[in-house]
Amino acid sequence: MQRRQFIMLGLAAGATLATGLTLYPMFSEADKTQQQQNASLVLDALLPAILLGALPKTEAEQQQALQSTRQAVLDYLPFLPKRQQAELQQLFFLLSQQLTRLALTGHLLALGELSLEQRLQLLSSWRDSYLTLLQQAYNGLRELLLAAYYGQPAHWQALAYTAPEFRAYE
Repeated sequence: MQRRQFIMLGLAAGATLATGLTLYPMFSEADKTQQQQNASLVLDALLPAILLGALPKTEAEQQQALQSTRQAVLDYLPFLPKRQQAELQQLFFLLSQQLTRLALTGHLLALGELSLEQRLQLLSSWRDSYLTLLQQAYNGLRELLLAAYYGQPAHWQALAYTAPEFRAYE
């Protein structure tokens, strides 16, 4: 075996082992608290970027809106079809792990440590990506987060929406 082959074999084995160790929890049954932590981590980072123009002006109201929207998403996740639940949990897991986050985002930093401008660039790169998987991740997250935000009655006024009134049967 030549020196170059030995080095390449060592690098390939190291990368395979690192990827396997990183992805192992995804294939094992992760507990609910870990799944919820992963989801909260990703949601806390991406909600301010996706809801940038819709958030209230004051900092306290923004934090309240972000927390209530995150909770609405977490409350709604069990009602999604099982396939969508699994896909979202995988996305949340991959974005919470350092090696896979590097592959998906191009950043070693956690999503919460990125500046708002970097998060916007990340979402825009996913939206315009040639990889359908990244486009699907962007569209799915965007639709879920916007529905959770505007699904709350407190935000209906901004849309000039009034809930329908039904006649009571007598």
